[in-house]
Amino acid sequence: WTGSAWAAQVTPGFEVNDLGFSNRQEVLDGGAKVKYREITPGPVLRSYQFNLSTFHNWTHDALEAPWSAASWGDSHVAGSVSLSTEATLLNSWAIESNVSVSPELADRNGTRGGPMMITPRSFNFSVGVSSDRRKSVHLEPKVMIGRHAMGAGRSEGFGLDLTIRSSSRVEISLEPQWEQSRSGAQYVATTTALPYAPTYGARYLFADLDRRELGLEARLDVTFSPHLTLQLYAQPLLSSGNYLSYKQLTRPRSYAFDTFAEGTSTPGSGGCTGGRTCMDADGTRHIDFDGNGSADYSLEDRDFNVRSLIGNAVLRWEYRPGSTIFLVWQREQED
Repeated sequence: WTGSAWAAQVTPGFEVNDLGFSNRQEVLDGGAKVKYREITPGPVLRSYQFNLSTFHNWTHDALEAPWSAASWGDSHVAGSVSLSTEATLLNSWAIESNVSVSPELADRNGTRGGPMMITPRSFNFSVGVSSDRRKSVHLEPKVMIGRHAMGAGRSEGFGLDLTIRSSSRVEISLEPQWEQSRSGAQYVATTTALPYAPTYGARYLFADLDRRELGLEARLDVTFSPHLTLQLYAQPLLSSGNYLSYKQLTRPRSYAFDTFAEGTSTPGSGGCTGGRTCMDADGTRHIDFDGNGSADYSLEDRDFNVRSLIGNAVLRWEYRPGSTIFLVWQREQED
């Protein structure tokens, strides 16, 4: 059995932006972890372990009313409880799994500088199997599932890690990954058209986002000699997104939205018929906040279909001890 507990603070006056970028200002941090590990081989398992952990982050707003549960709840910006397990069989195959649950959290970034929102509760699960890493071919598939309360979204994914060592000099690694997800509150825009008092004059627009992504990381390592090596890397990526169900945040510190019904564009008027949002023939989306048939705000269609490729190669030649020449080729393209 092993365990640990920790607490930390980044005070409000701590400023490091002259040195670099930090996204962890003025944070109260705490957590704990306990692990049980069995390393004596048994009749079925070579080893296994369980790891139970939790962590939580709050802003310093919690200290304004330190004896108030509501104050700590409104300041709770990150946290989860996780249980991970790992078991290695006698043939050196392994099984890993992880379950994590996050409570309802305060979201200070969802409106991109506007009022605070709520991040609904979430549940995530993953499981993977790993073959014997000592073999010339190593295979490690993994499945991931995520669910969010209050219609905030879901995700499913599959990944594979394939490593081939054709000789002591050559290693090939392929890591394809596929994921589909639905986000229930993807930020779209902020506008002061037709001011809205409950969110301090501005309107914060969101949408459901259906996203699909297929990616691959490929590596080739070749050792010609201790002094001459070649490394190749390529990452093709396909990603598509479809924005659905445009909506507006109705009040701060909530996950409440006013969803705009989809209508049809009225040619020449910029308005919508049969709903409060529509898209015209030019790909411009119009939103009618007050439902009077005339568009109050318009924006470009946000749907996307992206193809990209990143590649590089490095030839390293140590032509004499301590003196090395690197030849590097890089390529990036996107459409």
